[in-house]
Amino acid sequence: MKKLQFRIISILMTVFVIFSICIGFFSTQLLQDYAVESQEEGLVEQAIMAGSSLDGVAKDPSDFLNLKQEASVLKQHTKHRVTLIALDGTVVYDSAKQSPALENHRNREEVQAVLTGKPQGTDLRKSNSTNETLFYVARPVLDQAGEAIGVFRLAKPLAEMKQLNSQIRNSILTFSVLALVLATGITFLITKRIANPIEEVMDVAKNLSDKQYSSRYSGKGYGEVAKLGATINGLAESLQEQMQEIDQNEERLNELINHLVIGVMLLDEQRNIQRVNPVMCRILGMDSNELLGQSYADVTKSYGLSHLIEKTYRKKEMQNKEIYFYYPAERIVDANIVPIAGKNKGDMNLIVLLYDITEIRRLEKVRTDFVTNASHELKTPVTALKGFSETLLDGAMEDKDVLKQFLEIMLAESSRLDLLVNDILELSKLEQKQVPIAYEEVRVKDAVLSTFKLVKQKAEQKQITMEFIEEEEVNIEADSGRLKQILANLIDNAVIYTQAGGNIVVTLKKKEEHAIISISDNGMGIPEDELNRIFERFYRVDKARSRNSGGTGLGLSIVKYLVENFNGTIAVQSKAGLGTTFTLTFPIRHF
Repeated sequence: MKKLQFRIISILMTVFVIFSICIGFFSTQLLQDYAVESQEEGLVEQAIMAGSSLDGVAKDPSDFLNLKQEASVLKQHTKHRVTLIALDGTVVYDSAKQSPALENHRNREEVQAVLTGKPQGTDLRKSNSTNETLFYVARPVLDQAGEAIGVFRLAKPLAEMKQLNSQIRNSILTFSVLALVLATGITFLITKRIANPIEEVMDVAKNLSDKQYSSRYSGKGYGEVAKLGATINGLAESLQEQMQEIDQNEERLNELINHLVIGVMLLDEQRNIQRVNPVMCRILGMDSNELLGQSYADVTKSYGLSHLIEKTYRKKEMQNKEIYFYYPAERIVDANIVPIAGKNKGDMNLIVLLYDITEIRRLEKVRTDFVTNASHELKTPVTALKGFSETLLDGAMEDKDVLKQFLEIMLAESSRLDLLVNDILELSKLEQKQVPIAYEEVRVKDAVLSTFKLVKQKAEQKQITMEFIEEEEVNIEADSGRLKQILANLIDNAVIYTQAGGNIVVTLKKKEEHAIISISDNGMGIPEDELNRIFERFYRVDKARSRNSGGTGLGLSIVKYLVENFNGTIAVQSKAGLGTTFTLTFPIRHF
């Protein structure tokens, strides 16, 4: 039996037993008293009726002794103890004892009551002759003249009178037991109909508290229990919907935090890390499993960040500062520390937001360097044009040879200025992806051989041999003109920076779904410490030679952006004095 049903039955049975005992006790007492009183009254009536049969039989008191025979007959009819007592208290006849053996009864209460003129007398006492407790009823015996000539008495044992009480008590006990069994059966059936649905409702409520929100009440109750089941089902549905919404919001929040470009870290009031996103892990150089549950002071290697966090805990105000990280990598981060309320009242948690602005600062420096370099590159031809113009205006134009020389120089400088401006504009358009690209199927071999023709004269002047090795014929989807521009820039650089008598090798091969173009020379090479800067604008390894060759310093930057526009990559390998190899990788599209 389930606990609830057992408790209900136990309570109801306890109450039933208590009430049964109380009602049985009081009803037994009441019935016993009523039974005794009824028997007493019956004995009184019987005594009056039996005694009346003796009235008028005797003529005078002397004839009282002749009533023994009548008394013995009455004994057979009444089945009670019959006694005849003279007016002086002498026992004339007794159905239980021989009259001579009995003492004088004049002082008995019932006898005294009759002798004093009462119609009957009663008493309850223990008999000296039989040692039984008897109930006595006495009445006067009258002669023919209507005078009292003696006393007629009936006696009945109290035990016999109480025998009915025992029967009443046994009947009540039997009825109570049967009622208890019947009540238990009925209570069991009723409580089963009540307790089972309630137990199921309790099970559903417990499942809901254990976060099993799919649990439902499906029992068949009635009345208020059915309403309770419907209510608990409504609550379960509401909780399930709310938890689904919470889970969805939590999932969205996790996705949002995990895909932020800002590092996020949550600290509790104990200064332990409760949450981090991948960007924060990357900034701190540790895995999330190594960070969660740890004190921020043990995992952050930045004094500036630790100081800023402690300042936020102390002042309970948002803090912002640009901080430098030197471990695990050099970074510049914009740190924002935001205090928020914790789970418990008075607790304060912190959200640490780190935005890596290293690249931004680098680009700002690149932009600054670009402005500086552009100004420097533009200043040279502008200064030359201004100087030669002033010289000509001061009278040098009168000399035709000088005029022609100066005009040739001015034309060269203006051409260089025009080339520089065009390259700057071209680079700007490439950065903003505003250069139109007409994609078509391009045979890489044709683009390489066409480029060879462009630089053939310059290569022959330096006696440089150019070789093309095609391991496998490859076609790619690209802009033919832009691809030739990339190849021309790299092969032209190879010719420029390769000593006379050198050689240049262009290799074409296919690797998986990519075309690999390698341009190698055995020229002057590039120092290893400068390899990571050669794609910067206006950066020159050999500044004097590059400028004298007519270069603007923007060629490799333009090449890099063009390659990226084709979804390709460019890499360089070089050692000073041993030559350089540029490797271009382009995805192959199937036609």
